[in-house]
Amino acid sequence: MIKSFSKFLKPYRWQFLIAIICISIECGLEVVLPFLMNVLIKNGVNETSPNTYQMNLNYVLMLGLIMIVIAIFAFFVGVLGARFSAIAGRGLGYELRKEEYKKLESYSFKNLDNFRRSSLITRLTNDVQITSDTVCTCLRPTLRAPIMMIFSLVFALIISPLLSLVFLCALIILGVMIFSIVKYVKPKFKIIQKLVDNINRVTQESIVAIKTIKAYVKKDYELLKFKEANEELKTTSRKTLSVNALSMPAGQLANYGTIIAIIYFGGILYMQPGHAIFLEDIQTFLTYVMQLLATIMMLSNILMAVNRASASIFRVNEVLTTNSEITDIYDSDKVINKGSVEFKNVSFKYNLSSEEYVLKNLNFKIKEGEFVGIIGQTGSSKSTLVSLIERFYDVSEGEILLDDVNIKEYSLSQLRESIAISFQSPTLFKGTVTENLKWGNKNATKEQIEKACKIAECYSFINERLNGGFNTIISQGGTSVSGGQRQRLCIARALLKNPKILILDDSFSALDKITEAKVKRNLKNELPKMTKIVISQKISTIQDADKIIVLDNGKISNIGTHEELLAKDHIYKDIYNLQVVGGEKDE
Repeated sequence: MIKSFSKFLKPYRWQFLIAIICISIECGLEVVLPFLMNVLIKNGVNETSPNTYQMNLNYVLMLGLIMIVIAIFAFFVGVLGARFSAIAGRGLGYELRKEEYKKLESYSFKNLDNFRRSSLITRLTNDVQITSDTVCTCLRPTLRAPIMMIFSLVFALIISPLLSLVFLCALIILGVMIFSIVKYVKPKFKIIQKLVDNINRVTQESIVAIKTIKAYVKKDYELLKFKEANEELKTTSRKTLSVNALSMPAGQLANYGTIIAIIYFGGILYMQPGHAIFLEDIQTFLTYVMQLLATIMMLSNILMAVNRASASIFRVNEVLTTNSEITDIYDSDKVINKGSVEFKNVSFKYNLSSEEYVLKNLNFKIKEGEFVGIIGQTGSSKSTLVSLIERFYDVSEGEILLDDVNIKEYSLSQLRESIAISFQSPTLFKGTVTENLKWGNKNATKEQIEKACKIAECYSFINERLNGGFNTIISQGGTSVSGGQRQRLCIARALLKNPKILILDDSFSALDKITEAKVKRNLKNELPKMTKIVISQKISTIQDADKIIVLDNGKISNIGTHEELLAKDHIYKDIYNLQVVGGEKDE
């Protein structure tokens, strides 16, 4: 997993390498200083006679100056190391976010069905930030810790091999304690990140459904739901961090125990005849112990950060390694010229392991320029059917042909550029009306925009009802305009693509009968060669279609004109009787 992340550091490999070199040099210099201090004490002060000492001033000044230079240089390379660590860490975060977002954009609808929306947002923001912060904050101490330990042990062995055994024992004991803590807390951090997903889901759900919550007076219920999710996160985090925090006192216990042991055993060695060790050696040892204490404090911080980051790294990597199930032939030279559509023995199920098909053995053909309506009861998979044409999902069985060519033989860009779809729930983005419309064609001229708007019957309301006209700012999601206005703007946006096939997925549901009739008339008169597929729950929307496909529980019940279906299809006739005949009686 870590290896797969290394490619994201490649653009910053020189900064990363410089950081490693600087930190290594800094550590080496810091460890050398206590050793030089030991040499200074031993050689800078000479015992001329019992209890009489003489300072070698020139030696002290020379070695002292060298130590000052080393300390200044260590500070300088330390600053450089920290700076380049930050550049590499933030660069990693930038590359991860970019690659993860790019990956999400390539996902099929089926891939997106496998992740919760709140989880994807957390993985793209919170998890990437934790990973980036970990690299920034832990690169320096992660390199310093082993280097300090190794150098400290080497110099300790030079001074006294016997006292060095104390170091080794302390490291073994500390290693066992830290390993036990890591083993417990590592899986807990994965649970914490899932609980963060849950908090995001509850919050997002509440914000999106705020009108419904207020209408049904469910404020207290939603507050309780959020409280339960928040309480679960708090409890799990507290238990996990409480155990994780034991790494610091464990390090202190090991180090203070080491100090006591060095003083005790050093004292015994000093008391032996001929001084098996000198007092200045014991002092140097204590200095190394203090360095080791600081190093272990670093390890404690690293431990906490790495344990937390490991869960985030896993979650980010899960997104990056999930490949889209839709394969793309980028170099295909096939082009859609007409816009005819044919379904041949098409069946589809969301889960390959499932036995239940949502669409079963569909066979029909739509000619270029035809206006085709699709109708059926709720849950008959009408929207799923048109999603297969743009390869948002791939068919489980059979094949779909456009211009007599299997859609899998077209590149995705060619396929989707040739098809425009206005979804059941129309979406507008924050920006001006013009900017939203230009999603259909970024190079669209003013005349093209106005023509599309006139066909979609939104030109008049843009100029007359919106204060800024085409420069009016649309709020996120299009909440600043009504449902009907939003639908017409989305139809105009789809028309600006100048597609061969136009798919309108219940895009007239918020329109009144007069406006709906005008839009359909405009589509027929102005775009006669464009294939038009209209999904609707209303008979009035599709009754004048060239042909109507009636779906029943994922199967085709019948295909025909309005008059033919009234005569031979009981489902269509039932819908007609309820909507038209029943509606006339009510009036």
